[in-house]
Parts: sequence; structure tokens; C-alpha cells
Amino acid sequence: MKRMKNLVEISKLVTQSQDFFSIKDIIISKMLEVVHPAKACVNIFYNEDFNYAYLVCSNTLDYIPKVFEGTDRPEGAKIDFNLYPDYIREAIQEKKVVYVKDVFFDESAEKEREVAKNEGYSGRAVFPFVIEEKVVGFMTTFIEKGEFISDEDMNFIASVASLMALSIEITRKNESVNKLVSKLRQGMASINDATRKLYADKDIDTYLKDLTKQAAEITDSEEAIIILNKNKKHERIVNCYNKNESRRSNLFLMLDKISGTPKNGDFANNVNEVLENGSQINSYIYHRLMNEDSTLGYIICANAKKYTKDDFSILSIMSNQITVGTQIYEYNQNEVKHRVLQNELAVLNKQQKLMMNDANIICNRKSQLYCYHKSAKVVGGDFYDALRVDDERVVYIVADVMGHGIVSNYMVALIKGAFKVLCRQFTKPSDIMNNLNSMLFEEFDKMEVFATCIVGSLNTVHNTLTISNAGHYSPIIIKKDGSVEREKKCMKGIPIGVIEDRNYKDNVIYTENYPMICMFTDGILEIKNKNKEEFGQERFEKILCNTYKYSRKSIVQRMKEEFYIFSGKKDYADDIMMVMLKDNISE
Repeated sequence: MKRMKNLVEISKLVTQSQDFFSIKDIIISKMLEVVHPAKACVNIFYNEDFNYAYLVCSNTLDYIPKVFEGTDRPEGAKIDFNLYPDYIREAIQEKKVVYVKDVFFDESAEKEREVAKNEGYSGRAVFPFVIEEKVVGFMTTFIEKGEFISDEDMNFIASVASLMALSIEITRKNESVNKLVSKLRQGMASINDATRKLYADKDIDTYLKDLTKQAAEITDSEEAIIILNKNKKHERIVNCYNKNESRRSNLFLMLDKISGTPKNGDFANNVNEVLENGSQINSYIYHRLMNEDSTLGYIICANAKKYTKDDFSILSIMSNQITVGTQIYEYNQNEVKHRVLQNELAVLNKQQKLMMNDANIICNRKSQLYCYHKSAKVVGGDFYDALRVDDERVVYIVADVMGHGIVSNYMVALIKGAFKVLCRQFTKPSDIMNNLNSMLFEEFDKMEVFATCIVGSLNTVHNTLTISNAGHYSPIIIKKDGSVEREKKCMKGIPIGVIEDRNYKDNVIYTENYPMICMFTDGILEIKNKNKEEFGQERFEKILCNTYKYSRKSIVQRMKEEFYIFSGKKDYADDIMMVMLKDNISE
């Protein structure tokens, strides 16, 4: 909280001043109050001349200001950049943070050992000031013997460095940057307000909702989206904003394109791109939410009249603030999570079992639908149900709602109710899926979740299975010789709850040729051993191939044994579910 307070104060200094030189020492002082380095200094390059680095901030140092004359002048002491150690020049050339823990052992720090000895430091970290992909200066922090810079310190100092870089740029542009300052003040004020609410209300969704709207407004965009990655793809936290309140932002569909680029951010005008759902993108701007080398998520805005480098600078600062705020919040949430979890789980586990009771059905003389489900400690959104609609047709559903807990459990209940109605109104699984998505889209949108799903319809007279797939794993089909059928794949559609108007397809399988067809959710594949290796589909398929002639209960028992042998555990982080459409021959 002290760091957050100081970061807010530094943000205010930057946004309320057009003179970097009048606030630089205050910024350094507030930074050093809450991080381990005892000293820091700032150097600036003028007019893109990298032959000299001007030392403009050295108040926390003792020896170095005495060596270089002119540190008391506003423009700083002029220092030949070749005098700096190799790792500092590397940081500037590659625009990256470099941390040398011990300058007396690191070869790249050989030039500064005498200075380090006299100044009284043993380690040093370099944070380049990058604006519009150009380095305008750098800050170095000095670590005394026995101290170190933690990852949290590095993230905080990097945020301060970004703000100092912006302050330098503001100072250089003066009057021409008035609009940028106005936008930044608006953005920082909103971020600060949202952050205070986050800690008061403990509501990450409201926090992201406020910032998504603010991102659109300060970049003059029609729509915006913030995406926070979790451990699994279907556990992303997504918040959207669209000035046209009747429409949801579809910028999620741009994620594959953006995530595939090596840049941390970029913008483009006159794009005229049509997304998969028909939405028109005329321009866009984005920035990754970064923690060191890891991508925590993205902030994307679209359809401004024109994006500029100033917009990109603001979005860069905003992404840093979001990263710091959400990481501190997540840390605090983890501290209290376990205090309330047990009571919630007891209720939800009972609800989940009630929802899936009596869904095992003898389809005909040939086959039966059989489900094995083991709830995780944290209740997930796995769901299965089956109904005999008439004498010739059995319809079933396998679904996996994004996330855990009350929201996913609530969405499972809605899916169950809608499925029971739709499977009696429509014959084709694709029609059931289309209407399931249409009926529940508004609720999915409001809850900001989605679900992968398979709907299957078995004709018990002709032994044909028709399947519609909404972003789920394709069933594993076992042939009579015990091998996996690789030729038949169920075409995947987009998960339900992502796009309102979506046409799903049907896939037909003649079950007479296959003694087992197995549907499953990702909890099985993501079981981990002590080396963090996942169980994976290959192991799962091998067990099915070796046991498909066994009884259903024997297959489940063998599965549980293999899971335990692999992981050494009997309880797992996610639900375990498999649904078998299996011959009755060996029962």
C-alpha cells in the first residue's frame, strides 16, 4: 500500500508538471522510500546523441558527483558514454532492464569497480527511459553489499522509470504536449480512483470496467478491451467497453493476431479489417501488460479517427499501472481466499452432484452413456447431462464453463435448464447449440464468462451419432482394433457466450464401427506430476486403447490408478470428467 501511495504521488507529480528538472529529485526520493536500493541517479541523452550521457540527478550519491564537474547544472554533467561499463551500454542498445548483482565479479562491470568501491555499492540495475521506441536516458539504482533487488522492486522501479521517461518527454515538447498532459491527467486520476475502489471493494471486475472505459476515452476510441491471462486459456479475465452500448466489443477476436507479434505494443491506422463476426476495424492500438518477460495480458483499443505516438505513450503508462495494481490485488486476494473457500465448496459440490444425477443412460442394446466425474477442491464448471427425447433419440451435453466457484456454478445451472428445453424443440445438435448460445449470450456477457461445449444426438435405431462442437476438445474415438480414429475430427466452433450470432456445424459418426467414443474436459489432460509435467492427451488415449473392452467401472478404476501413479495425488486442481458412449458387449 505504501508503494501504491508513492506511485500515485509520483504520477501526480508527472502529470502536474511540465518541468522534469524540478521534480526529478522528489521522484527519486519517493522511489527510494519503498524499495531496497539505497541510491539512484538519472542520465539523459540530448538530441539523440548517444556519445554523451548527461548526469542530471545525483543527490543520493557521495563520490560520483565529485568526479564529474557540472552535476549542479540543469543540463547535468557531460560524461563520455564510452566510460560507462558494458552492461549499461547493452541496456541502452537493446532497450532492456539489466541487473548486475555483483560488479566485482561480473566481467561487463569491469570499468566501474574503482568507482563502485569509492561510492560504496556492490550491485547495480539499469532502467532505460524509452519513449516512442527511442531511448532518451536511463536511471541506475545502486545496491550495497548484502542487499538485493526483488522482482517486486524491479516492477515498481520500472513503473517509476516509465513515468520519468514521460516527464522528460513532456518537458521537451512543452506547449505541443498540452493535449497529452490533459489526457494523462484524466487517465491517471481515473486509475488512482479505480485503484482505491479496488482495495476498498475487492472487486476486480469493477476495476477493469472503469479502466477499460477510461482507455477508450483517453485514446478517443470507439471500443476497448482488457484481457488478463490466468493459468489456463479459458480462465482469462476479460472486460469490454463499447461506446455503442447495444453492442459488446469484439476485440477479443484480434488477440491471436496481436499475441503473435514480437512487439510489446503498436498502433495502426487505415486498417479496414473485417473480423470473423463481421465487425469493422478501421484502426487499433494495443499494449501488452508485462511483468519482466512474461505477458500478463493485453489492453486493446480500436476505431479512433487516428492514433498517434502520444496515444501509444499514454497506453504504455496505463498498462504499467494496471499491471502493478492487479498484481498487488491478486497477492492480497490469495491471502484471504482460503478463509472463505471451504464453506463455498461444500455448498457448490452438493449442487453440482445434484445437477448431474441420473444422466447415465442405456441407449440401446449396443451402447450406454456413462459419466465419471470427480469434483476439484475448487469447484469448476464441468457439466454433463443426457435425456432420452423419444424412442429413437438420446441427446447429451458436455460443457466446461470458464472459471470456478459461484459464477461458473450459476452458468452451469442455466445451461442445464436451457438444454432440457432446447433438446425437445430441435433435432439437430447444431440447432440446439445455436439457440443455446443465443438464449444465454446476454447472461454470459453480463457475467463476462464463456463455455466450451459439445452437444451430441444418438439415433439408437441407426446407430449414428451427430455432434456439434463449440470450442471443446474433439471426442476420442476408439476403433475395433483398439487404435484411435484420426480421420474423423469434430469441427470446432467458437465457445458459446463469445459471439451472439454464430452458426455451429454438425459432425456425423457411425457408431457401429466404434466400440467407444469418449468425451472429456481439460481437467484430465492438465493433471500435473511433481515436475509440473501435464498428463496430456497421449497418455489418456493410450489408457483408453488398452481398456476399451473392459467394463465401464473397470475403465474408471484403471483411470484413477493411472492418475495417481502419474501425479502422486488423489485430488486435483480442476474437475475430472469423462463421458463414455460404450458398447455393452463386455459389461
